[in-house]
Amino acid sequence: MTGRPGVDARVERALAVFAAGDRRAAWETLTTMARRDPSEPAWRRALVQTYRAAGHPDQAARWGAAEPGLLDDRERRLLQRVAARARTAAELRSYLALPVLPPELDALLPPRAEQRRHRLGPLAGGLEKGALVVSSVLAGPAIAIGIVVTLVRAFLGDPSAHDVAQVTAAGVLLSVAGVGALVLVASVLRGRWVRAALLFVAVAAAVVLLAAADMTSSAPFDGAALPWAP
Repeated sequence: MTGRPGVDARVERALAVFAAGDRRAAWETLTTMARRDPSEPAWRRALVQTYRAAGHPDQAARWGAAEPGLLDDRERRLLQRVAARARTAAELRSYLALPVLPPELDALLPPRAEQRRHRLGPLAGGLEKGALVVSSVLAGPAIAIGIVVTLVRAFLGDPSAHDVAQVTAAGVLLSVAGVGALVLVASVLRGRWVRAALLFVAVAAAVVLLAAADMTSSAPFDGAALPWAP
């Protein structure tokens, strides 16, 4: 007996449906209730019983995780294998539909640092994609235009070539600092420390060069130095 009104009756009905041959319907009912009411062991015990009878030891192990004593040796090994392959505690809890993992399963999970990297992986991927968009769609074409305009004006002997070159150089440094910062954060989130250290040096150097640039030595800004100016 479970001590909860109606639970035993619903379990018995689900077992009767299973015995009548409609296994899928019985499992859907029991699984829904196990997820909705994880503190009630009757649903899980019925799932272990039915999956074991149907020859699915992996699922019997899954739903018996909260009570390892219900499982046989093979089912315990299967459960331990699942726990060892899980990337994070949250992933394993979701699979087992448990709010808290048993200590023996928690001990099989990867180290906390590795779990953190997996958990933050989507954020790191988003930052890397953002850096790719900025560099390929915005910074790259602008810098390429600046270089071409600088070379053309220098070839024609236009004195504004120097100003265009300064603007282009500043754009390069800003791109290195901005894109590098995005990839730097992504590298830290992924735990790629060597790449993060190299990127930090590059970003710091770009920031220092930008700060050290003698902007007062150039002519007052009137737009003529921009690559797209006539």
